[in-house]
Amino acid sequence: MKKNNRKIDGRFWLTNNGEYFAGRGRIELLKHIKETGSISQAAKVMGMSYKAAWDSVDAMNKITGEVLVSRISGGRHGGGSKITDAGLEFIERYDKYTETFEKILSIIEDNPDIENLIANFELKSSADNSFNGTVSNITEGAVYSMVEVECSSFKIMASISKSSIERMALAAGDKVSALINSNQLILSLDNTVKLSCKNKFTGLVNSVKKGAVNSEVFIKLDDNNKLCVMVTNDSIDFMDISYGMKVTALCKASSVILIKRV
Repeated sequence: MKKNNRKIDGRFWLTNNGEYFAGRGRIELLKHIKETGSISQAAKVMGMSYKAAWDSVDAMNKITGEVLVSRISGGRHGGGSKITDAGLEFIERYDKYTETFEKILSIIEDNPDIENLIANFELKSSADNSFNGTVSNITEGAVYSMVEVECSSFKIMASISKSSIERMALAAGDKVSALINSNQLILSLDNTVKLSCKNKFTGLVNSVKKGAVNSEVFIKLDDNNKLCVMVTNDSIDFMDISYGMKVTALCKASSVILIKRV
């Protein structure tokens, strides 16, 4: 059986107001000019005419609004061409674009179901808790609105300013990530306790990570979600928190940060 050597490949071009001005070929030309110090020598290496090479350089200079290649006149060797600092920076920037582009192609190649992959990316932030969900309802207020987020087996309520909702263009059906810091949660052994908190999470203690003063209590909400709550060591001892215990964590809607996922 023949080895499967199929690979996703692709190219990209830089444009300005829809006008092409640089791609792999022109960047390669700039690199050869840098190496040879001559447009004509670079053109020979590229297998193109001097006019075509100069037209390419001239087009890049004009569209970028910077001199990427300057001419060196006279001298014992009859002059030549030199890549300017702007030209070197331009080459470096294009190479970084290329590196990122190739990484993206590699991700697509390894993950044909790219939409599902993107939907399941973990949001990296300083918040201890991040839950993906869908906006199910928005109740508008005079200044703040209440946003209801439907997660896998629970709901999260977030109090968001009207200006933030307008800026995010947030609407029912949008996919969001809800962030909650562990120190914004209150832990209780009574899931019937009545407080002004809009959010109530009930689950089983999965583990307790003790620190010098505070501990992190991890609560299993369902098969896919855990909640981290910061509790003082004194409270851990007083409540006799242990593995498998049923507990409830509460937090205000104003303690929830929403990020719209696209």
